[in-house]
Amino acid sequence: MKIIAAIPAHNEEATIGSVVLRAKKYVDKVIVVDDGSTDDTAEIAELAGSEVVKHKKNKGYGAAIKSCFGTARKAGADVMVIMDADWQHNPGEIEMVIKPVKKGEADIVIGSRFLEETYIPAYRKFGMRVLNLFTHISSDRVSDTQSGFRAYSRKAISELKLESESMGIGSEILMKAKNKNLIIKEVPIKTRHDIKGTSSMNPVSHGFSVISTIIRFISIQHPLLFYGFPGAVAVIAGLILGGKTMNMFNIQRELPVGIALMTVLFIIVGMVLSSMGIILYSMIGIIERSKEKE
Repeated sequence: MKIIAAIPAHNEEATIGSVVLRAKKYVDKVIVVDDGSTDDTAEIAELAGSEVVKHKKNKGYGAAIKSCFGTARKAGADVMVIMDADWQHNPGEIEMVIKPVKKGEADIVIGSRFLEETYIPAYRKFGMRVLNLFTHISSDRVSDTQSGFRAYSRKAISELKLESESMGIGSEILMKAKNKNLIIKEVPIKTRHDIKGTSSMNPVSHGFSVISTIIRFISIQHPLLFYGFPGAVAVIAGLILGGKTMNMFNIQRELPVGIALMTVLFIIVGMVLSSMGIILYSMIGIIERSKEKE
């Protein structure tokens, strides 16, 4: 069984060497995806014994994860574990995270920060809870949707075709895993939040990135829910306003222009949204049937 550790990194020269050396004890191969670092991250990773995949420029966390998956496929990995390069994740927990995959009990294992009591700054914990809530709209319920410490089976590596190049890729993986009927399991991990000098995305930007990814996914995968339902509500609201308009006209013999305009607006917007939902739903059905024939 070939086990690979994949580590996305951007300007992590202070920690990448020691993380690679420690991770090598638990896997057959370590791959570092250097996402356009301007320091010596790539060189230090190579000296520590890692294979390095380089991005010429900083493309984003999601792009680095996509490269991890692509490299693991080419290497024929049976198990891939992805972890951070800055010691927030403990390489000593790799064996625990990959164990359910090795035993065939799961296709994806998430190292959760919430299964056991562990210190997480209050603002981060609140943000994680909010992002969990959004992700659960279209994925299986897990306690830590944003954890970057995960293990994947050969099946998951092969079947997950990822698109996002942002921080939203973690949520995208969970949503697509549900569509693929991949088995997800969680194990408790400890994380460090006292690391100084490591690169980190602004929490607000992180949140918007994740939420935009979720919205885009739902709009494509569930067009009737995303477009059709609001459209139907708008049409119904328009009809109700239309009835009120007619009633006021019959009583006052004068057209209430404001309400009449709102009636027309609601009905037009509702019809457009409903039509978009139906068209997208039909197109997705045609695409899926054509894929099945292939």
